[in-house]
Amino acid sequence: LQEFIYPNIGQEISEEVFCEEKTYVIVGVIGKSSAQHCNKMEIFKNLPSYPSLAENFLPGGGQEGRITFYVDNSNRIIYLHFETTYDNGVMMKMLEEEEDFEHFVNFSTHIRTRFGRMLLFASQVCHIVVLVETQSTFDTTYLGLFRSLKVIREKFVLKFLPKFLKNSTAGGILGKEGRLCSPRFIFFFEQCPRECIEDAEKLRKMEFEMEDEIYKMLRSDFIIMNNCANSLFSIPRNKRFVFINTDREIHSDPTVDALNLLMEFIQKPSGRNSTVPADEFDSIRPFRGFAKPLSSYGSAPEEKSQRSFMSLIKEHVQEALRVGFDDSMAKFRGKSHFSAPTAKGWLETFQLLHKIFLENPDSATFEANDADYKAFLENFTRIMDIDERFFAECTEDGLEFATLHYHELLPHHYSRAFHLQKLSQAIELFAKYARGPRRIECEAKLREVCEATWLTKQQCEEPSLSGNPCTLAKHTVTDPTQHSSGVVYVSTCNCGRTQGRREDPYTTKQANYDFYLLLGANCLGCLKAEKFQFPIFEPSGVDFRAAEVVHDDLEELFSDESNAATQMSHNSHTDLSLKSLDGAAMSPEKRRTPEDVQEFVVKVGESAEKILRQHSTTEYLPGMIHTQSLTGLLPQFSSWSLVCIGPSSIYSHISGLPEHTQSGFLSGANFLIPWDVHVRLEHSASWAASYEKNRPRKRNKHQSADAGVVFQLKIFVGCEYECPRGHRFIMASPDKILRGAGGSLVKDSGRKVVYNDMPLFFPCPCRTGKSLTAQLMRVHVVTPKAPVNVNLEPRVRIGARGSGVTFTTGLPEPAKLSQSAYWILRLPYIYQGDDGPICPPPEVSAATASSHGCLVAGMYGVTETEATDGDSNIVI
Repeated sequence: LQEFIYPNIGQEISEEVFCEEKTYVIVGVIGKSSAQHCNKMEIFKNLPSYPSLAENFLPGGGQEGRITFYVDNSNRIIYLHFETTYDNGVMMKMLEEEEDFEHFVNFSTHIRTRFGRMLLFASQVCHIVVLVETQSTFDTTYLGLFRSLKVIREKFVLKFLPKFLKNSTAGGILGKEGRLCSPRFIFFFEQCPRECIEDAEKLRKMEFEMEDEIYKMLRSDFIIMNNCANSLFSIPRNKRFVFINTDREIHSDPTVDALNLLMEFIQKPSGRNSTVPADEFDSIRPFRGFAKPLSSYGSAPEEKSQRSFMSLIKEHVQEALRVGFDDSMAKFRGKSHFSAPTAKGWLETFQLLHKIFLENPDSATFEANDADYKAFLENFTRIMDIDERFFAECTEDGLEFATLHYHELLPHHYSRAFHLQKLSQAIELFAKYARGPRRIECEAKLREVCEATWLTKQQCEEPSLSGNPCTLAKHTVTDPTQHSSGVVYVSTCNCGRTQGRREDPYTTKQANYDFYLLLGANCLGCLKAEKFQFPIFEPSGVDFRAAEVVHDDLEELFSDESNAATQMSHNSHTDLSLKSLDGAAMSPEKRRTPEDVQEFVVKVGESAEKILRQHSTTEYLPGMIHTQSLTGLLPQFSSWSLVCIGPSSIYSHISGLPEHTQSGFLSGANFLIPWDVHVRLEHSASWAASYEKNRPRKRNKHQSADAGVVFQLKIFVGCEYECPRGHRFIMASPDKILRGAGGSLVKDSGRKVVYNDMPLFFPCPCRTGKSLTAQLMRVHVVTPKAPVNVNLEPRVRIGARGSGVTFTTGLPEPAKLSQSAYWILRLPYIYQGDDGPICPPPEVSAATASSHGCLVAGMYGVTETEATDGDSNIVI
């Protein structure tokens, strides 16, 4: 064989082959190869040398687009060997050099398009095309490629090619179909199943079955038709076109062969040792670890098969030289075009078609003047790109389905959390369909579409003081009360008689003042109750504003309990609070028996010095009063309420709080707790004598006459908690809910409530599962019928001990409660410091309740009623 690489035609070959008037049959070899040299001509067993040792073999492997000519003058055959992107050596080289492929589908499209262009060119210039497959099965992906090439040929090639061939030598050779003939395709499979190698009958049966399957697939996809002129290629009617290789040495490596030959020579025993048995030769070998030749490890050498692929090709070549090819069906009448040109005429035709199909498309500067040819160049990749188009359509379908899923059952407006949930579901659905390089682009588009939809239906989501978002559409407000979370709670009025629906508050005024003012206007108990007036800001004119609160040190805001207690003792009007009494009880000079621990020494007319402070009339406190608030600033409204709902007789310790006056209490938790207090009057003998007549008491025999009269008072107290559903209950201790029964006395002692910090939040027992959080809302006090005043000085600490904010009422001295009366202190619903409202905890357990806040112990005190005392602090 004479060989050369196009277009480097040697002078000798040009004069010897392409100047004669002898006709040749053109056989193209294309397909797949696994060797690095990419030479598929080994299947003919007629190469002058090994491909790996050939002069034209490059160390870097095959080269895409290279066409090698092999001329067989004796058999009048010109072989065209095409190196394409389907050769493994070329493909690996492209993967190492190319970096422009963002996705494997792009790379797959590239190699498919390049191979399709070369295969289309081969079908134009060859009589026979040998399609080489490295496996023993037919690659069905060829079917899609064949369909695409058939469409390209019918829509574009048959339109522009006759115009280019008109009035040329190539036009006479190719005819109106633009090709030598409808080329015959021969399928060569390099591998053979093991069970068929030694069984000729099975091998023939397998070839026949494969021919039938390939023919049926080509016919069903209309790649071959009755008229072979309308087919992309043809299949011989009465000749074999499938060959399964059984020769294991088809790709023999000369290096391996030389090594095996050397090994056999070394292993061969000399004449002197010829008497040594073969099985004992290993023990006397000079190099004990020397390996045996590879052939020794295999099976016994087989006889060479008589099957030859070259003989099959020669059958088709002889038919082409003798009568030509006419593979149309018998029912089609008419002779198909077949041309057997001379080598010179065919070479001119080859050069022209090579420029049309390969050179011009690869040139970046080429511009086609013919519209049909331009359309061919522009649409070739699009038509060949069936994988990318398939994946793109799948991705588009996924985008459509995901978009519909996102828009399904959308409310008029919704929150960002709901948007992210729907977006996540849409992306999950999209991922089931999306494949290929457009996935990232379409996913970004999906996010953009969903985001744009959400912006038109965006929910306000402004959080309330309870942490619930506003459910209205996004809007601009001038007043925070224009927001609405849609959450409704049940709360009780100041006096505890009436319950009403409370909207989720957005301001402290709405939570602590407006709601109770509105509910109290419709409550008969609130209208009749005596109200204690807490200090509030009273402007002197129309020009007033909120004061700016700036802390030099953040630690000032989070003072510990000892600092708060010290300041409160300075603000008290007397040193007779329960906390000071405990300190006195611990002093050595005033040690008493355990029965006298709760004794109060009450002195008349001994009030502490009052620090006169002038309150501002131009600036008000933006939040609530606490221990670190600026001096002289008052809030615009009071967040506290203190009312007297009637005489002490309205409470019965046997029946508890009646439902018609205190609604919403849980069963058994509607009792106040008795608190026994010993009081000794030192400076009011007249009051004592009057009280002795009405309430005789047993005198302590160890008490001197000058020490004063000792009274035992019974004060009923109760810390009431209320949950968002309106359920109310009394706590018996900081960690226990009161469990009383009608008709029996409550045996719990008020000392656990009076002398301990009561948690501000506690789980409500109204649920068996996840409990609601109840908040300390009221303190009930039933004062005794005695010449004393019960004083209240509430302090609420938010947060853990030593690191919270302690809120007060802002009174310069404790509030005095009249005797023999039922008083209710209502605590704030929301607490607001200098940095804004403090949201209640979403979930509270009995073990962690005290860490969220508490009503500080030391709230209660007792003083003797002065005859000159008026009711200036009481507003009817």
